[in-house]
Amino acid sequence: MTYSPRNSFKFCILGGGQLGWMMVLEGLKFPISFHVYGEKEDPACKIANCFKEEYRKVIEECDVVTYEFEHVDDKPLELARDLNKLMPGMNAVELKRVRHLEKEFLRREGLPVPRFVTVRGGDEALRVLKNEFNGTGVIKRSKGGYDGKGQFFVRGDPEKYSFLRDENDYFVVEELVNFDYEASIIAVRRGNEFRAYPPTFNYNEKGILVYNYGPFGNEEMVKIAEELTRKLNYTGVIGIEFFVKDGKVLINEFAPRVHNTGHYTLDGAEVSQFEQHVRALAGLELGSTKVLTFSGMINILGIASPPMEILKLGTLYWYGKSEARKRRKMGHVNVLGDDLAEVKEKIENVMNILYPNGPDL
Repeated sequence: MTYSPRNSFKFCILGGGQLGWMMVLEGLKFPISFHVYGEKEDPACKIANCFKEEYRKVIEECDVVTYEFEHVDDKPLELARDLNKLMPGMNAVELKRVRHLEKEFLRREGLPVPRFVTVRGGDEALRVLKNEFNGTGVIKRSKGGYDGKGQFFVRGDPEKYSFLRDENDYFVVEELVNFDYEASIIAVRRGNEFRAYPPTFNYNEKGILVYNYGPFGNEEMVKIAEELTRKLNYTGVIGIEFFVKDGKVLINEFAPRVHNTGHYTLDGAEVSQFEQHVRALAGLELGSTKVLTFSGMINILGIASPPMEILKLGTLYWYGKSEARKRRKMGHVNVLGDDLAEVKEKIENVMNILYPNGPDL
């Protein structure tokens, strides 16, 4: 699709959360109208045309359809696919929705992943963990897992997880990687055009991102991102998370959309990941992935109201969600610095303000 500068260009986003909100905020600089499939109280619906019941009519009128979250309703997603308007494609969504299919695709395509076994049923998962991983590893439900949900880290005490025995769905049983650090990369592809932002260092607790900073990582991540997006025949922005051990890079998972670890690009890069995604899908010239300075991001998790003291350290993005819940992403703070040491110091100071007793996860 080739973009023409007309106000009638309609860009549809399935899902009204914070990723859609930031996509709209960054995309409104272009003569594009945004239409969000979501609820009226959703962050993105507050700044765009919101729809739900009449999804068929809206999607038929839109020029392009994307999603801010892979676990969106099936009917509008399938309609967009059938109308050849869905980007990134359904193949990426289907892999991401079912963890063992994602893992098996990566391994089949020769991309580096931790050792894993796909099994059917919790009883079999516990048996494989004991016999093939010596009782230590990660058991992951194949469906419904994100931000650490559906993952069980077993460290020699599998009997604590006997409640899984009655489950009959697919599981991934994976080695527990003793990594040096976790990292990620944000990349964009359209056709033969590929660009990547520098990798970042990520700090996660209980499967959820707490903060990240960069540039930090190695060029192997860029090569892997280029290969993965090519094999997926991908269009748009993608986030890929890694484990790094002794310089060796393993893919943990990928997200076929804009990603939490790329929020720093709103302030630290020439073009943000959100604008980049809009450009890629609307047929605009892809933007630069150059970072302007060292930068970082801190998630605001489960806090009902942000302490304004953080404004002396960075830029606040508050999502305007109606209710704060444990682990829920309510906003984030971006910080900048002349070097990584300054960024890390600011992150520590923001963390002390937000979580004086540590994050409650």
